[in-house]
Amino acid sequence: MLSQFSRVRYLFSIFCYGSILALSSPALAKEPPDLGAVSNHDHAPIFVQSRPVIERLPVKVIQPVDLSVGRSGHVFIADKIAKCVFRLDPDGTVSLPLTDIDDLRRILVDADDNVYVLTSGDHESQIRLVNPIGQITVLHELNFAASCFARDSIGQFIVVAKDANRIVLNSIEGDVTELTRLQQPVADVIVNAGGQTEALLASGELIHISAGGEVTASGFTTPGSSRLLVQPDGSLIALARRANGMAKLVSVSRAGVRPQEFATFATVPEGTQAVGFDSLGNLCLANPDLRAITRVTSHFRIPCPHCGRATDMFFDKHSDPITSGDPRNF
Repeated sequence: MLSQFSRVRYLFSIFCYGSILALSSPALAKEPPDLGAVSNHDHAPIFVQSRPVIERLPVKVIQPVDLSVGRSGHVFIADKIAKCVFRLDPDGTVSLPLTDIDDLRRILVDADDNVYVLTSGDHESQIRLVNPIGQITVLHELNFAASCFARDSIGQFIVVAKDANRIVLNSIEGDVTELTRLQQPVADVIVNAGGQTEALLASGELIHISAGGEVTASGFTTPGSSRLLVQPDGSLIALARRANGMAKLVSVSRAGVRPQEFATFATVPEGTQAVGFDSLGNLCLANPDLRAITRVTSHFRIPCPHCGRATDMFFDKHSDPITSGDPRNF
């Protein structure tokens, strides 16, 4: 054994001595390789032939009626039966920024993770603000039952009266102005990517409402759609129902006449009440029938193994790269 150890030590000494000679020899000395070619290599998106990753998020909800995803990745869920708003952090931590609140209906989150909560009883409504450190402020008290709301870029709220089909504007100062009164129920109201107010009617028609209350047609979706959502690219999709036990997200048509069919963006489980997008366009679904909050991830960002730069990776069931017209089914 000693003989073998001596041989290994001898060979290692030769290797080290030869390495020193090679490094010290002027004829063989070289500059370290230029890493510029490595650091500046291509970071084209990676496409993997796979279905999206579907996971049930670790929050115990009872009747989630709405959700909103912040830019920082926090998911906020309004639960009507639990009478609270859950906050789910990207690392899985669950907290309760708002508790013991009756008649929860809708929530919104701004770029700073301020949460705006709409509650509505039979004859009155409130809009509350919950800031990131947990302070709660009642912003508006309204003398009518509200069904949905939206917030514009300067902090005004557009609120839909549940029974009267009225849409009103709540200014920062607290003034309430009726924008318009419609002939059919309003399913949802949003502020689009251009800062304009749009409403979804029960017939599937979309209307644009100007600051002065002028109403003009702005598009179509399927009749009976319940929610409007702004995609990360600024386009609109609607949460629709269909008769075969599934619901679907469809692209809103901006045509002048109602199309025969609408492009399907994704299919989702029946009973889905609310949908939200994260900053990469992945979906979060609130489903009171399943008592679940589900994330559907098809777009990841991974660090490049050479330089650490974020690289986009897409899971796609098609072999070809994803295009905007490809529906994602899960």
